Amino acid sequence: MVVAPPQLPLPDTADDLELKRVYLLGKFQGGGVGSRLISAAVAYSIAAGAKRLLLGVYANNRSAIGFYEHAGFSKLGDRKFNVGDKDYDDNIMGMPLNT
Repeated sequence: MVVAPPQLPLPDTADDLELKRVYLLGKFQGGGVGSRLISAAVAYSIAAGAKRLLLGVYANNRSAIGFYEHAGFSKLGDRKFNVGDKDYDDNIMGMPLNT
């Protein structure tokens, strides 16, 4: 997991941070590790003074989208994400932070 300045096609992201590269092997999913990672990212972002925590997620990854929605993220927009010379549709999601 990485939290860094955002590189997303949204306006007004100067006070935001982006959650990137959140990966967890399938055998570890569903045991609360993902929720603890999100909680750590939120705590870090609040301490850093961010107004929102943003992320991009593959638009067809329904389980990840459901996980992020359950954590408090909502869809803010779309983008194309290129991997290996192929474009994929991503949802851009964000969570407001009470800073």
